[in-house]
Amino acid sequence: MAHSPSTGLPGSAFTTRTRRELAEAAAATHEVNSANNNVSYKVLYLKLHGMAATTRAILAVSGVKWENIYPSDWVSEKPHTPLGVMPILYEIHRSSPSLPSTNPGLVLEIPESEAIERYLARKFGLLGQDEWEETAINVFYSSSNAIMSFYINKVLLAFPDIKQRELEKFLTKDLPVWISQHEKWLAKNGNNGHYVGDQLSLADIRSVICLERFMAIPECNPQTNSERNMFSLATPGLFKLKQVLDSRPGYAAWISSEEFNTITASTKQRLSVLSG
Repeated sequence: MAHSPSTGLPGSAFTTRTRRELAEAAAATHEVNSANNNVSYKVLYLKLHGMAATTRAILAVSGVKWENIYPSDWVSEKPHTPLGVMPILYEIHRSSPSLPSTNPGLVLEIPESEAIERYLARKFGLLGQDEWEETAINVFYSSSNAIMSFYINKVLLAFPDIKQRELEKFLTKDLPVWISQHEKWLAKNGNNGHYVGDQLSLADIRSVICLERFMAIPECNPQTNSERNMFSLATPGLFKLKQVLDSRPGYAAWISSEEFNTITASTKQRLSVLSG
């Protein structure tokens, strides 16, 4: 397998790939499933949930072979990555009948979390069965991305002197709107743990990731603030999403793993610093 110059990262930048190579890779993974041992994945990110949480969840649910890799010297590794940002998904192809012997060990790199998530969602059938279902899934996926970005930029990254005020506004105005909008749609779908039909989707996974993050806010945690438990009987649809996802064997194994718990501990420590 090729590696980036002077680093231990897999492959060269995705921008160097030819159209033929990309076509070959697409052919090789057209029928990717858990039984396909010719394709595996690596996720490069910090030992935090952050921007890689949804990607890791998708891979865990999919049943494919994957692992986390962490930067050892990001300063020196960064110039050899596609856009100089994490997370980065490495899709690693080994020799197979679909990959010509002249091009073994192809590694595709994909930067940017949303691009990664949409790519994997399409590959693993998490975008519905027709254009309308895909649109609906993208609507709620985008909505959950928006509320998370709003929380990060307006609350976590707020100046110390206005952080508490921004948090209060988020908890009393912005977050309840997100909850209400999603609960209405989920109720129309029967509160069956899915946004569309009865199949797992990218929107399901992304909203559960957001739900878990917001439940970790002390002011939303009933164990620390019983007067403001935002995630109780008022959110049956969102909790059903979480229940259904948690019951998936691959995801259940991931969130109960030692590595996941280590990442959770690191994330809590980082958030405590940002929360001031």
